[in-house]
Amino acid sequence: MSCRQSTVLLSTLPLEVLLKVADHLHFADLWYLATASRSCRKLAHHIIWHKYAIDLYKPRLNVFSHLVHSAVAYVCRHGRISSLVPSSPDSTASPPPPAAPTRDMTNHHVLQSVANRLAVEIYDRSPLQDWEPSLDFLVDKTLGILLDHVLLDTCLDTIPDIEPPRTNLTLLTKNTIPQIKQCPYSPTRMGKLITDFLTILYPTLTALFDDHAASIHHRLLINHLNRHLDALTHRYHYHHKRRLDCKHMKAWALMNRSVRHSVLVLVRFMGTLVQTDLLTANDLRILTRQRIVALFLVEQCHQQDENSNKLRSMMASLSRRGWMDEIEFQMTILLDLVRAMIGRQSIRWDAHMELDLFASMFKNALADFMSYQSSTALNTTTSNFLAPINNSKSVPTTTTTARIIPSHIT
Repeated sequence: MSCRQSTVLLSTLPLEVLLKVADHLHFADLWYLATASRSCRKLAHHIIWHKYAIDLYKPRLNVFSHLVHSAVAYVCRHGRISSLVPSSPDSTASPPPPAAPTRDMTNHHVLQSVANRLAVEIYDRSPLQDWEPSLDFLVDKTLGILLDHVLLDTCLDTIPDIEPPRTNLTLLTKNTIPQIKQCPYSPTRMGKLITDFLTILYPTLTALFDDHAASIHHRLLINHLNRHLDALTHRYHYHHKRRLDCKHMKAWALMNRSVRHSVLVLVRFMGTLVQTDLLTANDLRILTRQRIVALFLVEQCHQQDENSNKLRSMMASLSRRGWMDEIEFQMTILLDLVRAMIGRQSIRWDAHMELDLFASMFKNALADFMSYQSSTALNTTTSNFLAPINNSKSVPTTTTTARIIPSHIT
């Protein structure tokens, strides 16, 4: 049998198998697969459509979007330099690890060349006079695609230092800011890369256009952050509304974990942006007050509209563990925001008020969590004490599950 006859073509595999394989691949991997041959291009574009809902079949119909996607793929493939992490002096006595740890560093030369090319393409497509509407459209398209790529492969983009805030509750309660400072802010891999690229693209655009381009860029960046926050909030609330009707709780829990991971990736990306000139501390405060707080189910119980009534009835059905899990998720988001403000304050010294605000919000969530924890322990002790008494009675008794409602909701 020849090699040609024994080779299995990718195009002959079922779509379900291809999508399973694509779950372990990034967008850049599929993009470069499309450059191998015509058949590979057709296959890669088919997978990209089903996995990301991105239409790349006819690039001539939308040349600029195709160009931005290619820029992202090139930056993802060539925009990082992996270097070995230096070992400690005591590591010579211990056996060597199976794989040497590496650290990703940004290749600024590659990012600068791609940003220059993209900025020139935007400039060439803009008229000499009355260029503001054209620039608004092209920058909106560019930022939309770039921010979409932050959330495309969230399952492959790990979040560093994302441990539950309940690990050191006593220390956090005594003094929040010094304890959080011990764990510096660490961006995600894709969020860091897109932030570095935007940081280079922003001054390049303002150099080609006048100062009005800066206000356009900032406004559109805020709009796209609001768009993603609104979409994730809708997904998160709708997913919890389906919990009572869901028969397979394991599948619901997996989907809930996926939605929460996307939220944490976006929040970590916003915290990375606030370390630069692209986003100010006041911008992050407004985004938190108007969008991020609306994500929390506990906060939505305050509202008096029809949508909040459904959420309130759904939250009333949660057990103590469900309430504590929801508040813990809220604490994780607020802890990331506090870390981002600490990083901003240590660099620019212009986020003192916002840092106090986020620290106060985190302390309130932490106080709610500890009160839930103490009340749960008290109810457990009481039930254990009453168990012998209930067992000694011959009359059958009924038990009522107590629901925990925060004190500021009732």
